[in-house]
Amino acid sequence: MNKRYKITKEFREAIKNSGLSINELSKKLNFEVKNITSRNDTIREDNLEKLKQYINLPTIKETKINYIKNLGYTFIDRSKKLRENKFLAELIGIVLGDGNLCRNRIHISFDKRAKHYIDYVSKLFYRVTGIKLKYNQIAGTNQSYLYCYNQNLSENFVKCGLQRGDKIVNQARIPLWVMKKKEYMSKTIRGLIDTDGCIYKCKREKQIYVKFTNFNNSLLKDFKTCTNLLGYSFAKSNKHNLCLYRKQEVVRFIKYIQPCKAIGVVV
Repeated sequence: MNKRYKITKEFREAIKNSGLSINELSKKLNFEVKNITSRNDTIREDNLEKLKQYINLPTIKETKINYIKNLGYTFIDRSKKLRENKFLAELIGIVLGDGNLCRNRIHISFDKRAKHYIDYVSKLFYRVTGIKLKYNQIAGTNQSYLYCYNQNLSENFVKCGLQRGDKIVNQARIPLWVMKKKEYMSKTIRGLIDTDGCIYKCKREKQIYVKFTNFNNSLLKDFKTCTNLLGYSFAKSNKHNLCLYRKQEVVRFIKYIQPCKAIGVVV
């Protein structure tokens, strides 16, 4: 089994002060470095060795993960059976965007200032799974996350089409059951836009655009396939971005998909 090492504050600072952006490092190393700077408490030995090629890192100690202890209260499994519906479809999009699925842990990252959205996701997760997520934030930053330890729930998410581990390495994709129904696709797209997307006004052209950014090529392709099937013409703005430019489609997208990021946006 791959050894794991405890991530320290000094370790995170070394990454941030490396002279390379998080996106540049993710591209070079082929895994999501933002997981290390904002989400995970530990790092795998293979990913640590990759980072050492580019950054002068402080020494960190190997740590042992006690999976039995981590299960905590989930010895009594209170999770509900996951059912294929529009609520699960949206949660799938959120996890594909800013979530992380491990052997016995589910973790979703946020900007702590997005209190409305954090509360929204917490309620959605409870509605879908029957599990109340715990909240934590990283001191001195705007980074926060919701999480729970539940091995059975993690396995049920896998059965619904998600994958454990690094989403870029695994080339995580939108589950096939989602892509068979437009209502489900629209909800997954909503979850993806609210996590890895943005809705912004181009000052030069004085127009609202919708953009989706991701380093997972398979997920970008699935996103484009779903949005095409829903009638939206997202186009590549660069290797990792898809953007919706057509004014009438932007208006229709915001009206139909109703992403939380569009609250207060006038189109």
